[in-house]
Amino acid sequence: MKKIFGLSHLLFMAVCGLIAQCVFTQCTWAADNSSEQDYLQEFPVVLSASRLSQPLSEAPNAMTVIDRKMIEASGFRSIPDLFKLVPGMYVSYYSGNQAVVSYHGTLSQAAPGMQVLIDGRSVYLPPFNIVNWPLLPITIDDIERIEVIRGPAAASYGENSVHGVINIITRDAGAINGGSISNTRGNKGINDASVHFGKHGEVLDYRMTLAYTTDNGYDNLSTPPNGMTLSQAASDINNSYDNNQSRLMNFRASWHPNAMDDFNVQLGFNHDVMGVGFRDSSLDKPHDMPVYENTQQFEWVRRADNTSELSLRYYHIQHDTNENYQVTATGASSYPVSDTIKSERNEIELQHILRTSELNRLVYGAGYRQDWVGVSSFDANKNNLPPYSYASSFNFTEYRVFANDEWRVIPKLIINAGGMLENDVMDNKTFSPRASLNYHFTPQQTIRMDTSIAHRTPSLGEQNANQADLYQIGYLYQPGSNTTSAGLTPEKIVSREIGYLGEFKEWNTSLDLRIFNDQMSNVIYPTPNSALFQNGITADYKGIEASIKHLFGNFSDLIFNCTEEWVKSNDVSLNSGQFSSLENGLPKYIVNLLYSQRLPNDLSFSAAYYFQTSMLGVDRGPEDYQPTHRRVDLRLAQPFNGPNGLKGEISGVVQNLFQTDYTEYVSTALFNRRAFVTLSFRWQ
Repeated sequence: MKKIFGLSHLLFMAVCGLIAQCVFTQCTWAADNSSEQDYLQEFPVVLSASRLSQPLSEAPNAMTVIDRKMIEASGFRSIPDLFKLVPGMYVSYYSGNQAVVSYHGTLSQAAPGMQVLIDGRSVYLPPFNIVNWPLLPITIDDIERIEVIRGPAAASYGENSVHGVINIITRDAGAINGGSISNTRGNKGINDASVHFGKHGEVLDYRMTLAYTTDNGYDNLSTPPNGMTLSQAASDINNSYDNNQSRLMNFRASWHPNAMDDFNVQLGFNHDVMGVGFRDSSLDKPHDMPVYENTQQFEWVRRADNTSELSLRYYHIQHDTNENYQVTATGASSYPVSDTIKSERNEIELQHILRTSELNRLVYGAGYRQDWVGVSSFDANKNNLPPYSYASSFNFTEYRVFANDEWRVIPKLIINAGGMLENDVMDNKTFSPRASLNYHFTPQQTIRMDTSIAHRTPSLGEQNANQADLYQIGYLYQPGSNTTSAGLTPEKIVSREIGYLGEFKEWNTSLDLRIFNDQMSNVIYPTPNSALFQNGITADYKGIEASIKHLFGNFSDLIFNCTEEWVKSNDVSLNSGQFSSLENGLPKYIVNLLYSQRLPNDLSFSAAYYFQTSMLGVDRGPEDYQPTHRRVDLRLAQPFNGPNGLKGEISGVVQNLFQTDYTEYVSTALFNRRAFVTLSFRWQ
């Protein structure tokens, strides 16, 4: 790269000097005949990048691991907020119950290029390729760790993995041997309660969670946001209705009758009620929208020996939305509207991992998926006609085959290569390859170079929907109207990166540095002055990311992440001012910091700082300009012992301590100070 700007320029120069000093001084003791084990013990082990268990320093992608310690120190009660701890990750909210989680650029609030998995199963919805975060049937306390692939990973996970992959790994069935209960209370209507219990046995482990969460979303605005005049912001004043109420259950069990076989079962259910609608609208007045999701996952794993593992997984997800409300149009009487959308997903996948030699490991497999979507809408006043029904159902199938190979050429040099061939839901046949080279200068100093190609399939909404109604449940397809974006083809991204991973033990510090260039082509965008979508945008993303971890003895640690990114695109010449440019559609700088301290009497303290420069979402108007914001969060927790072996903890969290209010993805979502207290008990 010819230019590295601002904050990242200073960081880049300092890091280069640090790396050079360490490499040239430490290479003298790194003998050429170092054993393979020397290179396998220095970094955390990750599972998601290549589908192989690998040290972070040998994975083919840049990755961030959010572990239990980071989750607890953050003080977050919402899963999407956890990704604020990832370099380059943009996290914001369209409303209190609709999160926007994106890595690099996105062309809508849906962020369709992010693949999200829970224990390996994809949880984005088939109609629009979005993740309905409040509907996930898990709580933050159910999460063991999160592995985030920062960059394309279609070679491992196929379509929808063009920007990155989030793999949420929940606690094992045997992780709980006893029970716990907790309650969280705070302002903004925060009232959460959960019960966790489980048992670890010789051949059977299980755990279960029952939880209830609720809050009132964002406050109504009483003054114009972002310096706008009252007339400019008239539609934003007192226009917020985004409360959320969720009741969920999940169950996980593992039966291991012998040393070779594991049989795993996961069940989940969530009944969520979202506040939707707008007070200034006569067609979409504020009302509650109930949404249901249930999931079942069954997995068999056979480990024949230390060189082979065979797994077979099947899962089913069902998602139902039933929306009923009254509409009062100008000059007309009130009439009912009913929108319903139902979707189901069934997927089965077979995977085999084997060691072909002492220096080579291979994972390969195949998967088959079937998605079904049923949509109906009843509008008693539609075009002054009798009750009208939209198209009823869509049925799609896709299949894929994949393989990834890890070859240790010499102890210091590892090559990962692989790809995925798939026939997607739109009957597009694509191949997504990836290759990386990881070289260890020393057991603690690694350079990674990789390149990959990924594709994103057009969503059902983009292919068939009226643009104005793209995100309105029920308005998916209007028979007889010319609203089909015929001929859409998959988007494509070519990604290249150079990464560095280093551990400086004498300074108790580690460094993850990444320089990347992602070239996107054939990007789908809304046609100006039309309800259709088409391919045509190209974009060139460049940037640098750095993550530094430092330990202050045994009692405190610091995590610091910073990102600089910029983009060039032809979108300005194509959109005719219909939406914001990609250049302005992402923050140029993102910085976050998390500091944790253990105090006497097991009291723990943590503080977090979040900084982001200004932006305007590409599908938003100028009233939703998001200015630069800074935010400080604090958490204080004190454990205690109760009678009969009962243990407990009381913790308090203050978010946005200094009341530096800022707007989120839309100007009606104003984030001001929040505070809540959690009391929990656990027993065995």
